[in-house]
Amino acid sequence: MPGDASYVGSRPVDAAKTPARSWSIADFIYVWLGGFLGAGLFFVIGLPSDNADWAIVLALAGQYIGNLSVLWILKKRRDRADLGFSIETKDIFYIGLGLILQLGLALLFLPLAEWLFPDGRPPQQVAEVLANLDSSMLLRVSLIVAAVVLAPVTEELIFRGVLLKAVEHRGRIFAMVVSATVFSAVHVLGLDPERILASAVIVLPPIFILGVLLAWITFRTGRLGPAIFIHSGWNLLAALILLLPPELLESAAQGR
Repeated sequence: MPGDASYVGSRPVDAAKTPARSWSIADFIYVWLGGFLGAGLFFVIGLPSDNADWAIVLALAGQYIGNLSVLWILKKRRDRADLGFSIETKDIFYIGLGLILQLGLALLFLPLAEWLFPDGRPPQQVAEVLANLDSSMLLRVSLIVAAVVLAPVTEELIFRGVLLKAVEHRGRIFAMVVSATVFSAVHVLGLDPERILASAVIVLPPIFILGVLLAWITFRTGRLGPAIFIHSGWNLLAALILLLPPELLESAAQGR
C-alpha cells in the first residue's frame, strides 16, 4: 500500500525504521559499572576455594564479562550505533607498531624511572605480580592473556568505541584528547599505592600518548581492528620482559 514502504532498486525499505541511536557518556559509565559488578561478583564466587589466586583470576574474568555483557545489552536491546568492531588480516602487523611505541617511550622515560625508582620496583601492581616468583602459574598466565588479548579488545570497544563516539560531536581533536585522558586516568587504579605520585609520572604520560594514537588511527581507518592490535603489541612487550627468568633480570639490573 502507498505510504507503507519506499523502494531502493527492487528492495523495499521500511519507512518507519529509525536510525540507531548514538552512544553517550552514560553508556560509557554503564559499561564500566558492569565491569566492577562482574569483578566483585566473580571474586566472591571464588572466595570459598581458599585460593587467593583463583579468586583474582575469577574477578578478572568477571570484569571483562561484565563490561562486554553491558555493552551487548546496550547495542542489541537499545539499538546503539555500530562501534566499528572489524578486524582484518592485515591488522596483525599493527602489533609491531605497538611494540615499537612501547619500547620507544620506555627508553624515553627510563632516566626518570631510574631516578624515581632506584630499587627497580615496578610502578604498576600487575607488573609486580608477574615479576614475583611466588605468583602461581595460573595467575601469571591469566594476567598475560588478559593483558595481551582481553584488555585490548574490551578497552578498545569501551574507549575508542563507546567513549570516542559519545564525544565525537564536539570535534575529533576534542574527542581524541578526552578519550586519551580518561584512558590514562583509569590506569591510576593499577599503580603502586605506596608511591602513587611517582608511579603516575612514569606510567600515565606514555599511556596518554598511546590513547591519542589509538583514537587517531580509529578515526583514520573507521575501524577498531588496528587500535586493538597496537594495544596488544603495547602490552605484549611488558609481558615478554616480565616472563624472562628472574635471575636474568636481576643480573641486568645489577649491571646498569
